[in-house]
Amino acid sequence: MSSRSSWLVHCLFIIAISHGCSTEIWAYKRESRVPLVGCHAYFAAHGSARYLSVRNIASTRNHDELIVEIKNVPLPPGTTLVVYVGDELIGDFKLDARQSGSVKLDSEKRFVPSIEPGSMVTLKTVEGKLVCW
Repeated sequence: MSSRSSWLVHCLFIIAISHGCSTEIWAYKRESRVPLVGCHAYFAAHGSARYLSVRNIASTRNHDELIVEIKNVPLPPGTTLVVYVGDELIGDFKLDARQSGSVKLDSEKRFVPSIEPGSMVTLKTVEGKLVCW
């Protein structure tokens, strides 16, 4: 076998192997968290925004989810807070008796914006007053 045909056989072998393994190569589960802290008169508030993206993992559906949680907000229970990622309104929730609340988005039901370290996630009152970022 000549060196040229040997080289061709090696290249075809590598292509065949990489094509057969492409699903596992591109499978991943990625999670990003952004801490949230209270501002102005709401300095005691704290929480986080967690983004999860899952792709091509066996026995798990491909999906994205975003969970925004906040605790210790010095506002009355039942107060509605509106959640933004960047300038996009993504949802709202009411504070419970513990002055806490959360919103969860799943890509099976709607578009889920991704977050990375440095992403701006803000919570505001219905009137537009900034509570947490």
